[in-house]
Amino acid sequence: MAERTDWLAPERAELAAGRILDVAEQLFVEHGVAAVTMRGLAAAVGCSRATLYRYYPGKSEVLAAYVDRAATDLGAAVSDAVRDEPEPSTRLVTAVLTAVRGVRNNPALSTWFLPDAAGRSTSLALVSPAIERLATEFLAEVAPGTDSADLAERARWLVRVIVSLLTGPAESAEAEAALLDRFVVPVVLAPR
Repeated sequence: MAERTDWLAPERAELAAGRILDVAEQLFVEHGVAAVTMRGLAAAVGCSRATLYRYYPGKSEVLAAYVDRAATDLGAAVSDAVRDEPEPSTRLVTAVLTAVRGVRNNPALSTWFLPDAAGRSTSLALVSPAIERLATEFLAEVAPGTDSADLAERARWLVRVIVSLLTGPAESAEAEAALLDRFVVPVVLAPR
């Protein structure tokens, strides 16, 4: 008898992993990022810890997967916000403010930048492949011709600026825009 293959297995695994991240997001809102444990997540998902560990070997992997998924969603919002703006400096400021506003307006993401979670969140933002890819691709559009190594460095610095605004906001969006225009735009868009 021929061996049966479960052709739905990859799709089911993707759905299960997504469900885990959905539940994690709810727990971040309810309890804060630092309070979420693998035991609590498994219980909330309705699966055993062994099942949870098959998808995510530990809390760090859950957090990294969540950050990558959220970054992709924010990237789409940023793309929409700057789509019709031809001026590179305005595109840059609008992109940063859109990303910051997106995090602040999302109840799950905003908990990541409260004092008890900000350190871990900063670390994840700085090592997230999705965030680095999105920032680098965006900067390649607004600063064409920039050397790829320099572009990656500028993207990492821009992520640090965004994290800084999230952990220590200015008094208003207008003040943040002015800071970005005065101190970030000249550095990020400067020819090298």
